[in-house]
Amino acid sequence: MRGRIVIVLLGCVLAACATEQAAVMDEKADTHYNLGVARLASGDAKQAIAEFSQAIGDASDNSVYHNALGLAYLMDRRPDQAVASFQRAVQLDPKFSDAYNNLGSAYVQRANYDQAVKAFRQALLNPAYLSPEQAHLNLGNVYMVQGRTADAVVEFKRTLDILPDLAEAHNRLGYAYLVQGQLELAIAELTLAVKQAPELATAYQSLGFAYLSADEKDRARQAFQRVVDLSPTSEMTAEAMRQLKRLSR
Repeated sequence: MRGRIVIVLLGCVLAACATEQAAVMDEKADTHYNLGVARLASGDAKQAIAEFSQAIGDASDNSVYHNALGLAYLMDRRPDQAVASFQRAVQLDPKFSDAYNNLGSAYVQRANYDQAVKAFRQALLNPAYLSPEQAHLNLGNVYMVQGRTADAVVEFKRTLDILPDLAEAHNRLGYAYLVQGQLELAIAELTLAVKQAPELATAYQSLGFAYLSADEKDRARQAFQRVVDLSPTSEMTAEAMRQLKRLSR
């Protein structure tokens, strides 16, 4: 009996040691994770990768850590590694919609648009997803790249159903309408975009082209000039300046 009790007690002690060790490991992993988040926020992708990798070394089954590592790889323009990290995250947590959304973004960085569509759609299958507008907006952007403008319009509208004041969604919807030649709708959406985000140069650029197509040259000139004022050194500004030169003739 004494032997058996000792064995049982010894088993309890070993279990307690294992639990205590796991707690220490979790704390260590969290420390590396938090350091990684700080590095990521400061734009130091490589150091963030190092910290998240350390966290995963201490807690390899934590889906949040794998997702964070994927984000760091995305920032470092390493989409192949990002895909692998996000895939591991969703393998560990099949309902991790943010990771599916990020996986789609990694596929976009690889120009693998069909896979991106699948990932964004997978994110939206979870009814508990807290940020579905992100996946709808991303899905719409991919559809635009694929030339599926009508499908993109649907996704941008769904984004606005969730967040009616999201300037980027109005901007993208306005651009989609511009591509379709629906100038009144394009101008209406782009006007909302610049009202909500006066610094959004891409919206002014599209608005300039919409006004130009509608033969409203003065308004087109004002929109293109706003692009130059907001973003004087970008490639987009070079095009705006070309349009301003044409309009001055």
